[in-house]
Amino acid sequence: MKRKYFLIVLFLVLAIFLSGCAGGGIVTPSVDVDETKVKGIINNYWLALSNRQYGLAKSYCILNGEFYRIAEEYQNMPYIGSSTIIFTPYVNWVEITGNSAKANINLTVTVTFCFDGNCSSGSETLYNYSIYLARVSGAWKLK
Repeated sequence: MKRKYFLIVLFLVLAIFLSGCAGGGIVTPSVDVDETKVKGIINNYWLALSNRQYGLAKSYCILNGEFYRIAEEYQNMPYIGSSTIIFTPYVNWVEITGNSAKANINLTVTVTFCFDGNCSSGSETLYNYSIYLARVSGAWKLK
């Protein structure tokens, strides 16, 4: 008999504790939309440069800004048929204040040259590279 009461009390206690889990549906953590957009602009810019899509890279920038000029420099660089430059950014943090943003990234640059079937590759990482962005007409642009 005591066992029966014990099980009933245990069931009621469990029901009370678990009832708090049923309300409100699925709870998802809030994500800072602007931070996600800024990270996307940074990643897409370096991906476009890696893929030699210089017009696309410049579209992420303020006209004649620092990163716009960097894209133009790579666009004007002589192309050696079997060479590649791959940029791999890692965003450490993003700080947004109004219509301005600052990001800190580690940027790994991997260069591969091939000549007469012989290839040579090397990479270097720039740590704590600062990037500045501005919101222009609602869209984030690299300065």
